[in-house]
Amino acid sequence: MKSKMKWMRSPKQLFISVGLLIGLVLPNSLLWTPLANSQEAMKPLSPRFSPDPQVYSGTTSGSTSLQSLAGLTQVNGACQGMANQTANYVLVTEKPFGFLSLKVIASGKATLLVKGPDGIYCRDSSKPSLEGTWAAGRYEIWVGSQTGESIPFQLSISETSQ
Repeated sequence: MKSKMKWMRSPKQLFISVGLLIGLVLPNSLLWTPLANSQEAMKPLSPRFSPDPQVYSGTTSGSTSLQSLAGLTQVNGACQGMANQTANYVLVTEKPFGFLSLKVIASGKATLLVKGPDGIYCRDSSKPSLEGTWAAGRYEIWVGSQTGESIPFQLSISETSQ
């Protein structure tokens, strides 16, 4: 008896065909799991960016003290809490901002460390934020927690007071 399934010539082709079918049917969220410490990539910003605010999501983690990450230089604010050794985000401002607001919204007590061309800033509160004039340049941003626990958060960046 001749087979009418000429398109499938081997078990390997069957396996590949079933895999492709599953890949087309299942949503991406079931097939792809991000790395535990990965965060969204930030777009470089210039004044009058859109949309405003820019919102990024992440989860705090890490066992490195913000104080050690800030280093021995002059720091604006108390650096308390724990975060990853590497920054959660890198923000590049292409031009100076007369006003820029960076705010962390979290389900627990989050901490914030920002290292940039105009200084090092730490914030520790129920909604840590940093706002004011920002120079053009590269800013490393750490979002941590008081005790190093994992807390989901959103980082909001706006040219208006949030």
